This record gives sequence, C-alpha cells and structure tokens, in this order.
Amino acid sequence: MASIRTRARADGSEAHQVMWRENGKPDSITFDNRPEAEMWKRLLDANGNSLGAATKVYEDSQHDGPTVNEAMTAHVEQLVGTTPYTLKRYRDAIRLHFSGPLGLMKVKAVTYDSVIAWIKWMQGRGLGPKTIADKHGLLSATFETQMRYGIIGRNPCKGVRLPKKVRVGDDGDDIDMDDYRAIRDRIDPHFKPFLEFLVGTGCRFSEATALVARDFKLDNRPPLVFITKAHKLGGDEDPARYVGEPKSAKSRRKVSLAPSTVFAVRPLVEAAMKDKGPVFRMKEDGEFTAQAFYNRAWESARKKAGLGIGDDKHVVVHSLRHLHAAIMLHAGMSLYELSTRMGHNSIQITADLYAHLVPDAHFRGAEHAAKALGELPEIPELAS
Repeated sequence: MASIRTRARADGSEAHQVMWRENGKPDSITFDNRPEAEMWKRLLDANGNSLGAATKVYEDSQHDGPTVNEAMTAHVEQLVGTTPYTLKRYRDAIRLHFSGPLGLMKVKAVTYDSVIAWIKWMQGRGLGPKTIADKHGLLSATFETQMRYGIIGRNPCKGVRLPKKVRVGDDGDDIDMDDYRAIRDRIDPHFKPFLEFLVGTGCRFSEATALVARDFKLDNRPPLVFITKAHKLGGDEDPARYVGEPKSAKSRRKVSLAPSTVFAVRPLVEAAMKDKGPVFRMKEDGEFTAQAFYNRAWESARKKAGLGIGDDKHVVVHSLRHLHAAIMLHAGMSLYELSTRMGHNSIQITADLYAHLVPDAHFRGAEHAAKALGELPEIPELAS
C-alpha cells in the first residue's frame, strides 16, 4: 500500500510525499497539499500501486456524471418488487466488487476494455465464473439504466465474453445414491423424513422448511405438495427471517410425490395438521434454518459418511436437489418436465445445469433425426 510522508520545507511550507512500490521498485510523487496527496494514495491503493492505472482513473474522473459505484447504488435503490435481503446482497456486491478501479470511474469513461480489465481483476482475486457472471449482470443492468437516462449511448458490457461457467457436474456438487444413503443412514433419525422429502421432490431448502400441513394432498392420485412460499432473509433494516413468495413466479408449482416420499412425510404432516405448525422442524426448539440444520445434523452425518474429506466433493444440502434431477432424468423425464418440477424460470436454466446428466441424449437425438429425415442412403466410396 502507498503511504504519505510529510516534511517541512525551508520556506515554512509542507511537502507531502506519496510513496509506493511498483513492480518491486520504490517510487514517489510530492504534493503541496495534504488532500491531494491523500487522493493519490487512495488511487494507487485501488489500482494495485500502478501509477499508469491510477492516472487513467484520475483522467477518467474528470468526465461529468456519476461514477460506476454511484450509478449502481442508484440503480439498486430504484428497483421495485425486490426483497430486503436481495437489496442487501446487491449493496454488499457493490461494496465488495465495485469499490475498486472500475467503481471509481465515471460511467461515461467506461469502455469495453474497462469491463474486461474488471473481469481480470475479479479473477485475480480468486472469484469464480458464476460470481463474475452474476456481478457482470448487475453492472450491465446499471448501464442499461444509464442509457435510458441518456447518460451514455451504449452499454459497454455488451459483447464482453465472460469466463466459462463450470458445469454442476464438474464442481463436486453432484452426489449419487450411495453417497446419499451413506449420509441418510448416519443422520439423526429425526431428520430422515426431511432428507427423503428433499431427494424425492427436488425442493429448495427454503421451500421445504416453509411447508405446512395444508400444502400436502397425500391422498390425491397422484399425491401432491404445493409450493407457494419460501423462507426469506431480511435486509439491513429488519434482518428477521420471514415467509414470503418463492424464488420466482415459476417456482410456484405442484410437485407429485412417490409412495416412499408419502410414507416418510405422512406422520409429520398429520402432526402439523393438529398443532398448525410447520411440517419440518428442528429436533428441539428453534428455527429450522440452513445454518442450524448444518450445525446440528448435516455436517456430522457427512463427516461420518466420509464425504468431502480428503476428496474433491463439495457435498452440501443443495446437492440433494441435484441428485433429484439426476434421478428424474435417468428415469426418462424430459428436461422440459424437469424444468417445471424444479421451478426454474426457463428450460435453458435446466439445460445449463443438468443436460450433462443425460448420457444417452446424443443417441436419442440421432434416432429422432433419423425418424424425421428418413434414413440416408449409403454413399459409395470414391475410387482412389
């Protein structure tokens, strides 16, 4: 980091020397007033002690209009229909990822190359493709807002190639039925019906813990559970957890239940029908939060099963949702049907996440093409 050394001149004035090391070599600039020296210290700190990068940011700042950080903050505060927790996440993202070189730039000064430099800066901090893509989406939405205001004429995020996302199956999130049984057989029996429900339905943790008895129709043909709500986290002003709308409009859905799932949850549904409480609960008093479940049940069962210890598997509760998708696809369910069952906003999301779990998709595709186009005649070899 840069530092400032102040010394008195012979004429009684003060000299403020900003000192830093660039590529291992010491360098410095001297200013006549302290505020200017402090400004350049901040610029150097925010730009990796590169005088060239700091100078460019300073020159860019001479444009009029808001900085990227200011524009993003204004964009987030004007969003309508956003939960307090989501607003908090956006504010945290701006603070953590847009307080550096790009965040200090004026919106008018940002170019295609500026966005690419930001992506490389994020990668240099060890952030993965999904995180970068998510934050790039927020940045792009901000620039779209600035275009509507007439501040800029083009969105500099357009056309920027993002780092390739890692498939679900490549990041250790996939587990198989043997892994699941190893955890289920070692978890506190109180939580086994909850695990059976997650694997049998693919519901999100926040959706499952919000369920009450009236959400289940166990004697229907087929038996159903209606997903109409989910637990939400509060924002800065009121951090309390509450029950609200599910993740998206398409997350409101009905999910059919297998006989084994009905058998597992029926006692809990009947108990909840009597006392009007939630179907899934902690063993003792307390909210059924992800952290509480992890601390009191999941983590110890996972360790006893020997999963995620000394290997590359990232075995979390959400892995059960991925497992459900794998079971459904291998049983012959289409991606479209799975998309509806999982409550995804679009089939593209389902395909991006789970298409790799359909190993024979290419063979089925070839069969469909042959039926549609007719078998092609063999092409004789050309004489040599």
